[in-house]
Amino acid sequence: MVRRASDAQFVGGATVRLMADKKVLRTVKSQANGHFTISAPGGEYILSITDIPTMNGVEFTEPVHIFDSRTVTRTYAVSRPVPQGHLRIVLTWGATPRDMDSHLDTPSGCHVYYGRKQCPNGEAGLDTDVTDAYGPETINIRSLKPGVYKYTVHAFSSGAIESSEASVSLYGVGKKPIEFAITRDGEVRGSNWHVFNLKVDNHGHVTVADPTA
Repeated sequence: MVRRASDAQFVGGATVRLMADKKVLRTVKSQANGHFTISAPGGEYILSITDIPTMNGVEFTEPVHIFDSRTVTRTYAVSRPVPQGHLRIVLTWGATPRDMDSHLDTPSGCHVYYGRKQCPNGEAGLDTDVTDAYGPETINIRSLKPGVYKYTVHAFSSGAIESSEASVSLYGVGKKPIEFAITRDGEVRGSNWHVFNLKVDNHGHVTVADPTA
């Protein structure tokens, strides 16, 4: 399904293309509830989403892996480009656990999560708390401070977090988003996935570090 990263609203009428070797193999439109269905043989593809209502000129692309004889439901969170000097962290996940939460600790001591969506000084904030599976949950960092930012995902509802199909996209560090998958990156401890740390120097340069560093 297609949802806006900023407010988790469903996006209907977007053009979704499945591509391989720069060739378009399938083209569909997302429905009013954001859903779309594409069938293809197992393999590696690129998914492109364009013609997004209220987001003129925005194109979303993401590598996808399709498995033979398997149906996968996931959210594609579309968003506008990140302003210079800002960062955006977008979490999506599967059907269970239904409620997954984003947590960010900033160098100034602010803890952003569903219980406190905005830092008092406005440096960072959570857009929407999604509790009905799939996401997205989006945290924007609007003012980078020197020090370490720690980003963690917590499984609030029942279900093994390792089976959540959770993934995180980090925008604003380099030209392309950096992708993190729970099966590959970070560290899982109980119901928490410690995804990454961000180290910011006095010049505003950002380094992505292992969460145990």
